[in-house]
Amino acid sequence: MELIDKDFTVEEKKATLGLASIFSLRMLGLFLVLPVLSIYAHEFPGATSFLVGIAIGAYGLTQAFFQIPYGLLSDKIGRIPILIFSTIIFILGSLLAAYASLEQSIYLLIIGRFLQGMGAVSSVVIALIADLTREEIRTRAMATIGASIGMAFAFGMVLGPWIAAHFGLAGVFGFTALLALFSLPYIIWGIPRPKVIVHHDDAEFTGSYLGTVLKDKNLLKMDFGMFTLHMGLTAVFTSAPLILKQFMDVQDLWKVYLVMFLVGLTFMVPTTIIAEKKGLIKEVKILGILILIVSFGLFMEFESMFVPAIIAIIVYFTGFMILEPIMPSLMSRYAKPHVKGTASGVFNTAQFLGAFVGGAVGGYLLQFGHKQVFIFLGIITIIWLITVLTMEMPESVKAKRKK
Repeated sequence: MELIDKDFTVEEKKATLGLASIFSLRMLGLFLVLPVLSIYAHEFPGATSFLVGIAIGAYGLTQAFFQIPYGLLSDKIGRIPILIFSTIIFILGSLLAAYASLEQSIYLLIIGRFLQGMGAVSSVVIALIADLTREEIRTRAMATIGASIGMAFAFGMVLGPWIAAHFGLAGVFGFTALLALFSLPYIIWGIPRPKVIVHHDDAEFTGSYLGTVLKDKNLLKMDFGMFTLHMGLTAVFTSAPLILKQFMDVQDLWKVYLVMFLVGLTFMVPTTIIAEKKGLIKEVKILGILILIVSFGLFMEFESMFVPAIIAIIVYFTGFMILEPIMPSLMSRYAKPHVKGTASGVFNTAQFLGAFVGGAVGGYLLQFGHKQVFIFLGIITIIWLITVLTMEMPESVKAKRKK
């Protein structure tokens, strides 16, 4: 990756690529399920839209609950033991979800998804990156991990429907377990061990700074935005796959998702460059949110029409792809250096909670029709837009605009 070519030592390069691979494999396992779970789980005996929604978002609740404690615990007993433990938990959760899929038990599936979320690794991977890299190149190391997650998302969207069409939902979860199992030997023997484990305020959650972060209005607005963005993602995928299933076979869904990703990527790259280089991050953010709102309107109007429904999901994902990379970047600009790790922990917790709420609320509203899901998302996203319009941009962003 180009991000790690400059100024990285050999050890830093190895650590960054290795940890990015572990993180992306874990996230790939979660993303594989997202585009197909709603379709298959609705066929389980006794499954309701609400229960299916809980199954879709369940991992987010336990991710939100465990990520910060894992990071703090890794300060005390070491990063590698926590990574090994969380990976084993994730494998067990994936295997239980695969078994639940074979048995068609919605309740076992929900438990399996909660267990998957207990295999949270984000805070520990970030702490380990901080241990193994110098401060001056740490931001680029984190960006490398972010890029790897983006690639995992793309592959998950395309591979998930293909695996499900050939091997069923159990095959998707089985492949997810295999990916985590594949990463385990590298975690045990391949990851460089830091000479000293140190708590890094710029990268890790620090309890004493929590009050400072929660009093910052701009950081709270960023947290609400990340919550809303990922709530929308899981809510959309409780409904949109079922809309598409009306018109096409499951094995062909990957074609729609591939086009969706390519179009989103086409818009993401130039808008991210404009936002970062020209200091127009607020304008780009507003554009992304407006695109989301338009997509929800399209879903409401054209849920029973094939081509417009495909256009709606492509428009939605374009807005999502525009927003996803600039949100963490903007959050880090609002946070003062000594509280960045804590601000990031709260920000990521909001993201995972959003994923859970999106699945639960999306599933509940789906009982009354697809339109209700998108009306709700439209209202919440309009509220998000209003909060963004009231935000002052950080001085670092204003300075770029003056150039």
